[in-house]
Formats: sequence, C-alpha cells, structure tokens
Amino acid sequence: MNAIVFEPLLPLWALALVAVAAALIGLVLLWRGARGAVLRIIALAALVALIANPQRRVAETTPLDDIAVIVTDESASQTLDHRDKATIAAASDLETRLKALGHVEIARASATGEDETKLIEAIENALAGAPRARLAGVFVITDGQASDAARAAALALDAPVHILLTGRANETDRKITLVNAPRYGIVKESVKISFRVDDLGPDDKPLDESGDADVTLRIDGKEILNQPVPIGAEVSFNAPLDHPGKLIIELEAAPRAGELTTRNNTAVLPVTAIRDRLRVLLISGEPHPGERVWRNLLKSDPAVDLVHFTILRPIEKGSPNELTSELALIPFPQDELFIDKLAEFDLVIFDRYTYRGVLQSYHFDNIARYVENGGAVLIAAGPEYFGPLSLADRRNLAFILPALPSGEAKEGPFRPQVTKEGEKHPVTANLPEENFWGRWLRIMPVVKRAGETLMQGPGGAPLLILNRVGKGRVGLLLSDQVWLWARGFDGGGPHAELLRRVAHWLMKEPELEEEQLSLAGVGDTLVISRRSMQDAPGPVELTDPSGAVRKIALSADGPGRFSAKLEHAARGLYRARDGDLFAVGAVGLAAAPEFEDVVSTGLKLKPLADRTHGGVFEIRRGADVALPALRRVEAGARAFAGSGWAGIESRRAYRTDSVSDAPLAPAAAWLALIAAALAGAWWLEGRAGRPGSGSSVKDIKM
Repeated sequence: MNAIVFEPLLPLWALALVAVAAALIGLVLLWRGARGAVLRIIALAALVALIANPQRRVAETTPLDDIAVIVTDESASQTLDHRDKATIAAASDLETRLKALGHVEIARASATGEDETKLIEAIENALAGAPRARLAGVFVITDGQASDAARAAALALDAPVHILLTGRANETDRKITLVNAPRYGIVKESVKISFRVDDLGPDDKPLDESGDADVTLRIDGKEILNQPVPIGAEVSFNAPLDHPGKLIIELEAAPRAGELTTRNNTAVLPVTAIRDRLRVLLISGEPHPGERVWRNLLKSDPAVDLVHFTILRPIEKGSPNELTSELALIPFPQDELFIDKLAEFDLVIFDRYTYRGVLQSYHFDNIARYVENGGAVLIAAGPEYFGPLSLADRRNLAFILPALPSGEAKEGPFRPQVTKEGEKHPVTANLPEENFWGRWLRIMPVVKRAGETLMQGPGGAPLLILNRVGKGRVGLLLSDQVWLWARGFDGGGPHAELLRRVAHWLMKEPELEEEQLSLAGVGDTLVISRRSMQDAPGPVELTDPSGAVRKIALSADGPGRFSAKLEHAARGLYRARDGDLFAVGAVGLAAAPEFEDVVSTGLKLKPLADRTHGGVFEIRRGADVALPALRRVEAGARAFAGSGWAGIESRRAYRTDSVSDAPLAPAAAWLALIAAALAGAWWLEGRAGRPGSGSSVKDIKM
C-alpha cells in the first residue's frame, strides 16, 4: 500500500505561517499583474513543499481472514427433545460450511446454565476476544429462551447476528404459574393462593384449544384436593394453616400429552404460619422466689400475651362477715378462664399451685380435655406436689400427668444433669456451659408413668419430663429451685433459655420438634438432615427432580442427629419423606427460570437479529438439521439474510507487516526548482525593461 505523508522540518504552526505568507505574496503578485508572478508563486510553493518534507510511504500488508463466531446454547433446557444433539450437529455442519467459503476463521463459545440461560452475556464474552474489524457474523444456536434477552438492545455490533433455533415447529408445553403467593399467614386461618395453568405452543403463544387440567393440592406432602381447573384462567383457593412453622404447599398440574417436560407442571410455595399472639395463663399458688422468674421471662417476650393470677386461699375461708369481693384485689374468674376461654390460651402454667377449692372437679375435667384437644400444660412443682392438696391428687387431672409423687420433697444440694434422652431432644440439647451449672437445693421424688425424662437430679431422679397427651402436651418440672440459676447462685445456669425452650416446645414450636426432617442445597450438594429420638432411624425416601424415588441411608452426626450428603446432585426440586415427616429442598433454584418457559421461540432474540440485518431460522427437520445456505456479502449491504440463506460480511481486513518512507523528491531538487523559478521570473521581469523587448513607449508632446 502506497501513500503520501508529511514530515515537516518546522513545527506545524511555523509551517502554517510560512504557507499563509507564501499565499499572500502570491495573491499580491497576481493582483499587480507582474510578468514573473506565476514563476514566483511556483518558487514559493516549492519552498513550502521543501519545509513540509513530503514522503512516499510504502506498506507491505497481509490480508486477514474474516471471523465468524458460533455461540452454542448448552443450558439445561437444551437437553429436552434432543436439542443438545441437534446443537452439536448444527455447530459442526456450520463450521464446515463457513470454512468452505475460504478465508474464514471460526471462534466458538457456549452459554451454559442450570438455572437460567445468559445468551447475551455469552455473546459479549465471545466478542471480547475477536477484533471488531474482522468480525463477519455471529451465529447463535439456541432454543431462543434467553433470560438476559433484554440486554441485547445495548449490544453494539456492526456484523450480522443469525439465530438458529433448535426447537420444533409443533412443540407444546404445560406450565403452572403462581399469581398470588403469600409467604406468611396466621395459624388456624387460611391464605389465599392464586395460580394459572397454561398450555403453550411455539413462541410461547397459548394454544387455541380450550379445556380443563386436573390440579392436585398438597400440604406437607398430603393430598388435600384434586379437581379440574380451566386452562388459561386464574384460579384461587384457600389453604388452611393448621400448625405453626413452615408448611410446604404444592400445586401439580396433570401432564399434557406430548409436552416437552413436566418440571414446570409443579409449583412449590413455602408458607410460614405464625401465631398472632402467644397467650399464656400463669396460675401461681404459694408465693416463693421463683414466681418472679416465670413472670419476668414471659413478660420479656413481646410475642407473649400473659395473664397471671395468684391464688392464696379459698373464697370460703375467713370471717363470715367478709365480702367475697374483699378477699382479693381482683376476683378470680375461674369459670371464665377454665370453662369459657380456656381454649384461647396456648399454654397454662401452674407454678407451685395448691388446691384451694377455687377450681372444682369440672374445671380439672375441662383442663384435661383442653390438653387432649391440643392444649399445653406445664406444672412447676415444689413441696406442694405431694399431699392431698396436690394437683396430682385431683383424679380428673392426674391421668394426663407424666409422673405422680412418691414422697415428700428431698432437700439437699445437687447439680442438674441432662439425660441421654435430653442430649437428643432439642429442648435440652446443647444448653450452654453444662459443666459449670450451679446447684439446686430441692427435688420432688416421683414415679414416672410416661414421657421423656430430659433432666435428672441425684441418683437419676427425674427432674424435667415432657410428654404428649392426645393432641396436646404436658410438661413437669420437679423442682422450684430454677430461680437459683437466675440469681447466679453457685455460678447460675441457663434458666431463661431452658424455660423458653420448654414453654415453646409445649406450644409446638417447629424448631423444637424432636422428630425433624429437612433438605438443603449447598452448592451442588444435597444435604439431608434428620433429628430423631431413635437410636437409628430408617432410610429416607427421596424423590429427585426427574421423579425417580430411592432410599437414602443416614449416618449419625451427633446425639439425635443424622445426615447424608449427595454430591453433584442434579439441580431442581427434591422431596423427602420418612413416615409422617416431609421435607422439600432444592439444589440451585427450586423454580429455575430455565424450566419456566421451555418452548422454542425466536421472538426474544429477533430484535437483535433485525437490528444487525441478520435472520432467524428454524433448523430442525425431523431427526436431521437443515442449515440455511451461507453467502459472503459486501460491507454496507442492507440485508445479510433472506429466504433460506444467511450471509457474513466481507471485511477485507489486513495486517501491516512493514512500513518504509522515502522522500518524494530530494532537497536539492526542491532547491533547484526554487532557483529555476526565481531565475525565470528575473529574466522575464528584466526583459520587460530593455529596448526592443516588445514594449512601446509613447512620447507626449506638449
């Protein structure tokens, strides 16, 4: 390649001044009409050229091949309907055809993704290493479902982008979409959940055919409802929240014949059911230092609504002249509390309560029924637990108690200990600083009848017993000395944490359940966790995202804890079941965008193809792949695609190997030209003043 360049002998501003001065002189000479003006102008031009120092530049170049980029979609949705095989075949055939055009370099890139497909990001990464001056075209082999398609508008390209679709023209799919999905609700109320079932065809367009789809509703793995719903219409239902904690609500639409996948036929919604307020009824008997511990603990919890009464003596005691209203600051509403409103309380605590005749046998009957129907009672016992006035001596109540007294209270220091059962139970497991707990000074001896002993005193005597009765729960703390821990006696102990756990277990706090099952995805590993009071729980039944079911054995992971890990687990939703226990977990996203929309479409990427004058092509023909014909198109063309053909731009790029400069003319030549022009101008001007030179002088006579 040859070109003329300048390497001036003076700075550009000085050269500009010389050129301007030369031009002005030339104009003056022309205006005066001097006979040597043209030659003088030539001399001035030669002087400017000498200073500008023109060079003849000779460059040796090598033509460069055009670059065609092939981006393949290798995301999870490409595994459907053998799209991955079609992609491999199309990419191989395309590379062969591009090379057949000659002088085309191929660059390959891929978009991977288990949860979503970021095609535009993959294109940007591929173009980052390709010189734009050589870029002739981009071919994207995909099903068209790109989660970042909106970013295509900001993609700056001056080469055509062609979209090669791997889906078939008659694809269909059914999916279920949650429209209204609340994450929280109130226990014993219901939440409204709305959803829609869609049958989609090519380009995500709803199919014209109408009808119903059978939808199954499950809560915690148990089928609640199964009924047909109209396709394409929003449907609502009320899901009951029967217990606190997390509930797993599943909606599953029956498969459609011939659909691509059933992974998007299921929608999973975890809903956390919370209590509006925890209502606790605390009934205190004989005043003692521990009474304030219970009150302070319950009042410090903003979620607890506490009702506290202290019963000191029966209403029939005292002077006959005393008014009943004068026996207490507030008359004890025993009928209202234990008959009318007992079911409104989540927990009833009897703290060193002694029978005073205030509560009658029918009150105790109602308390027992309250427990059997799902209520909770905790008895914090002291010396009053033994004797005819003890709660254990009330036949209407004694049958729900886990232990009955066997003698008077035993006095003497002892250090509370967690039993082997207690090490497994969430209420007493991992209580802090167990080796440094302070001593208590009294314990009630009992004969255990039922339940689990979580803490013990001297000689293995039961200290804390928890038991289930019917649908409800009963707790028995066989010492009134927990207040010593609160006062820091002998080093103190975790009184607040222990009592909080006991109270919340009785109120069925899910995190404190002794039998638990959970699934969690950690990276690409599925972790199965099991808490149990059993020494060796059986295997867990696991359902993977494909629907396959298998048994997974668990290994011990500490007292009452068992687990298993599945490494390199497939992404998607997993379900686990062990008897009545049910859990749902996911590796990656539970509802991955990758499988929300799976029908092949060109609509999302068509704006990119149109803006770059490329095309969108369907390449599946039965079991084979049919690519469009390939052409070279000159730069600047208005279209790089047409019916059955796709073009790449001819860039004609080159590499400069060497560059050499040589003076356009030697300095002596410019000086000789200047001298010759000036000499010619002198001769012409000098000749004009001599006789016979052709000029005439007229005499003027006066």
